[in-house]
Amino acid sequence: MPYRDTITDAELDIMKALWKIGTATSPAIFAAIPNSEEMNTGTLKTLLSRLVSKGAVKVDEINLRHYLYTPVVTEREYIRINRKRMIDKVFDGSVRKMLLNFIEEEKITGDDLKQLIQQIEADKDTEN
Repeated sequence: MPYRDTITDAELDIMKALWKIGTATSPAIFAAIPNSEEMNTGTLKTLLSRLVSKGAVKVDEINLRHYLYTPVVTEREYIRINRKRMIDKVFDGSVRKMLLNFIEEEKITGDDLKQLIQQIEADKDTEN
């Protein structure tokens, strides 16, 4: 079953580290988080435990005191799920509204627009 739970912003730092380094022990994960030395180790362990409870991360015991953590949710899946949630929540499910908003509100160059059009046309060709 695909992962459907919410990953908080604090938990996302741990997921990003895991996506970057893959399977690792908690000290290796924490070392891969920017500015983690400023964070409480207990808090980081709690966040990691929550991710395990949510099914976003799996844990394998090496021995009584050491564990290996592996991301179950891929970065691509996380982005897909959250993109869909954001489009549904903010743009009433309309990709068109989202794209128009980005074009109106963000600095999108003519080259960016050309690439988007090329991608849309390429996707249409693969659908047919």
